[in-house]
Amino acid sequence: MANTIQLKRRVSGVAGAPASLKSGELAHNEVDDTLYVGKGDDGSGNATSIVPMAGSGGFVARVGSQSISGAKTFSLVPKSGQDASGGTDLVRKSQIDNLLATKAALASPSLTGSPTAPTAVTGTNSTQIATTAFVNQAIVGFGAGDMARSTYDSDNDGKVDAAEVADAAPWSGITGKPTSFAPSSHSHGIGQITGLQSALNGKSALTSPAFGGTPTAPTASTGTNTTQIATTGFVAAAIGALIDAAPGAMNTLNELAAALGDDPNFAASVTNALASKLAAASNLSDLPNKGTARSNLGLGSIAAQAANNVAITGGSITGIALDGGTF
Repeated sequence: MANTIQLKRRVSGVAGAPASLKSGELAHNEVDDTLYVGKGDDGSGNATSIVPMAGSGGFVARVGSQSISGAKTFSLVPKSGQDASGGTDLVRKSQIDNLLATKAALASPSLTGSPTAPTAVTGTNSTQIATTAFVNQAIVGFGAGDMARSTYDSDNDGKVDAAEVADAAPWSGITGKPTSFAPSSHSHGIGQITGLQSALNGKSALTSPAFGGTPTAPTASTGTNTTQIATTGFVAAAIGALIDAAPGAMNTLNELAAALGDDPNFAASVTNALASKLAAASNLSDLPNKGTARSNLGLGSIAAQAANNVAITGGSITGIALDGGTF
């Protein structure tokens, strides 16, 4: 007998989704020929919504003619084998983009080529575009300037008279200035030099210095045994060599003793404890009571059944029928 799995179903009556489904549960309504699935989980295994996922007539067919009603929203640009030409054809976004690419924007257009516009009447003062012809007309009407050379450059040296007696001149504009200034001889006491005494007070003596803060010194090579100053790095390296990279919980004699359970006969105690354990090579064949062991593991009698003769109370391993019922 072959295994049979039946979904929850409705063969007649009302179209539409079932009132409730478990999360991930499927249901098929033959009235509208649609397959529904439970979506989401309310925390108790029940779906929070029921959505259609398949069914003839409930979805757009991949081939053939089909009438679609209602407003549709496409998440991707629809594909089409030809440009839209008829009044009911679907227009693609690429067609609209190509059409708009040849038009100028109303706001801040960026024109190219030689754009033209109507020439405004001479004297116009508004936001109307000014053509080159309008600008040339305005320049002709402006007339010549009134800056006479005889009035503003009376000495005829090519410089405006007022600029020759300016209130200030830049350093780069001064000629004949020295390139350096020789200092005069002088001397200063320590107190006359700002910060010198404070700087000297912050230094230590060569003999028996009393350092403050966090003084540093070169770290001697491991194994050095001289009068050279030992840094914290030298000390840490010496201690590290002593404990030979032991873990933090076992880098003292007291921690080592605690790890051994303060047992002076630790090796003998471990040997005796191992003697009472099962042998790995025996693969549990040395269990003193196999039935009790299976019971403790919750295996029950099925664990002792042969693979080709397993009995299950209430049914058999073949011919199982799973029926989702109706809605």
